[in-house]
Parts: sequence; structure tokens; C-alpha cells
Amino acid sequence: LRGGQAASFPLHFPTPFHCRAMPVFQPVGQKRLTNVAIVRMKKGGKRFEVACFPNKVLNWRNGIEKDLDEVMQDTQVYSNLSKGNLAKRQDLVSAFGTDDEQAVCREILQHGDLQVSDKERQLQLESLFHEVATIVADKCVDAATGQPLTVSLIERAMHNMHVNVVSTRSAKQQALEVIKMLEQSDMSIVRAQMRLRIRAERNMQAEVQALLEKLEGTRIEQESETDTGVELVCLINTGSFRDLNQSVAARKSVSVEVVDAKALGLEASHSTGSRQAEGGSSSSGPAHHVIAVDVPIASAAQRAEGDSAPEGEPSGVARAKFACKSCPGATFNDAQVHREHFKSDWHKYNLSLKTKGLTMVSQEEFAERMQEAEAAGAGRDDFFK
Repeated sequence: LRGGQAASFPLHFPTPFHCRAMPVFQPVGQKRLTNVAIVRMKKGGKRFEVACFPNKVLNWRNGIEKDLDEVMQDTQVYSNLSKGNLAKRQDLVSAFGTDDEQAVCREILQHGDLQVSDKERQLQLESLFHEVATIVADKCVDAATGQPLTVSLIERAMHNMHVNVVSTRSAKQQALEVIKMLEQSDMSIVRAQMRLRIRAERNMQAEVQALLEKLEGTRIEQESETDTGVELVCLINTGSFRDLNQSVAARKSVSVEVVDAKALGLEASHSTGSRQAEGGSSSSGPAHHVIAVDVPIASAAQRAEGDSAPEGEPSGVARAKFACKSCPGATFNDAQVHREHFKSDWHKYNLSLKTKGLTMVSQEEFAERMQEAEAAGAGRDDFFK
């Protein structure tokens, strides 16, 4: 400055970088739907959306949930739910014929496309996979022993065969296809038979027996005379039950009763066949009839726990009351010990072998394999794979 006078123009000094004000980030109305299931429908060239609670739409469509407020988060209809744009009244009237939003919401819930997240879709597929395996286990038995199959055993077999369920098809329909696939595989599985009790008058006895002989896989277990006619207890394939029921439905003199929808075990048929062979020379009845009036049919629990006598064993020799069909040589005289056996590693290992179609091992061979696996440093999970 000259002459000690102040400058008449403003002075500007640069502002340090760290003192400069940063721009404030403000959202532009973005709305993240983290806990909303969107049901979308396109009708009349317009798109309509409603907001629902996750896992509630399927309950509504299956008839489990009846309250609309428990399914929907909001009873308003949107044209774009993520942006919050409501549908116009004239669009509702032109597309649905009414402006009643609750009626429109019900139609969208029932017939719209459900938009779900990956986790919800995975949970739905896992639940359907377990339901299919449960139906297969309920309808099938072991082909060699006639004993029931566990759901976990069926699930492992389905995983090994790389079975993929489809959410758009019913569980029962897919279960029937899985049964056909398992029957064609190396797994010992077969559809369980039904145990029926048929009562017929004397004039219909020959016709009923001829009808049973035509059905494939039918076996008469017991035949007894009644005051009015004859009573038959037989095993029949599940697929033949409808044909049999339709054939005798119009006849009042014949009645069909389902004793057991899933006949377990082959012990009853083996014992019946042995009685028929022993009494064949002294019996005067027809060759294809099995007369066993004095021996009642064993219950499902008795057939599952009981064990038939080996061939050639004298009747006076004491034998074990219980046996495991999956473990060779496993016999027990006590029911508690028999139940504890199913929790043992030997039994679990044989179940894994049965799933893979391999030969089951004895207790001595299992102990040797266990020692070899421990010596090789294999873990417990690797040994049971």
C-alpha cells in the first residue's frame, strides 16, 4: 500500500481444502421394500400392485388365512408400489368393473403374480421338498423287509438323484414321480399295499374271488365263514383299489373295508404261507384259499416288532423276539435294547449303505471299518457320508 492508505478493493484469500463445506447427500425419495411381498397383476393394459406380509399370500391362497388384514399391509391398490403411486379410480373401474379396493385386492391376491425374495423362495422350495419326501415315505415300504422308510432316508435318496421340486406343481403329483424314479434306481423301495376286509354273501363269493384273482399283486391272507357268507382279508396294490371299489360299489351284498392303508411287514404273509404249506395235506378246502380263522391278524406295531422263525428251526427252540432288518445278525430279547439299537452308529451306518444300494455290514465288519477310518485320520462326518 502506498502512503499508508487502505486499499479500496476487497481482498480475497483462498480457503484451505479441509475447511471447504462438503455437499450434503439427500435421498431423492428412494423407498426400499425390505419386509414387503408384492403381488402384481396386469389387466386392461395397466399394472396393479398390492403390499402384503411375507409368507402370508400362500396361506391365503391355500385357505389357511381368512382375515384380509392379516395378509395385507395396506388395502390400497398401487400402480407402482416402490414409488408409492396409487392406482387411479378410473383404471380400477375399467379393469375390474368396480372401484371397491378390497374386492380388487382379493382378486389380485388370488390371481396375481407373487414377487418374493430369494430367501423366501428357498424356504418355500425346502418346505415343498420335505413335503414330497414325507408323502413318499408314507406311501412306500422297504421292498426286502416290508418295513417303513424314514423321511430322512427318502430325502438323502432324492438329493443323490438330484431331484428338483417345482413350486407350481402339487406335492402329491411330484411324489408319485419320485416314487417311479426310486423304484427304477438301486434303492430297495416299493409301494405299500393296502389291507382290506371284504364281506360278501354266499351267492357273490365266487364272483368276488374271481375279481381278486384278476387284480395283479393281490394276496388273500385270511378267509372265514360267517352266518351270511364269507369274510376275506387280503392285501391289494394301491393302484388296484379304485378298480375293485368301483366293481363292487353297485352291489349291496358286498362291502369293502380298509383295515390298513399301509400294510407293514411281511411276517404275517410268511407265517400264513407256512400254515398253508403245513396244512395242505389235511385241508379239504380249495388250494388258493388260506383258512386261518383261529389266528388273528397282527397289528402294525406287532408286525414291526415281531420276527418270523427262520426256516428249518425247530418250534421248541427259543429265539430272539426282536430283530433289526438293516443290521445282519442283530437280534434282541428286550424291547428297550431293541429301541436303543436304532440310535447306534452301526445302525446309522447301515442305513447310509442301504440308501446308496450297498451291502449292509455286520457289527464286526463295522468295527474294523471304524478303526481303519480312525487310523487314516478321517472325521466322523466323513465316515458316515
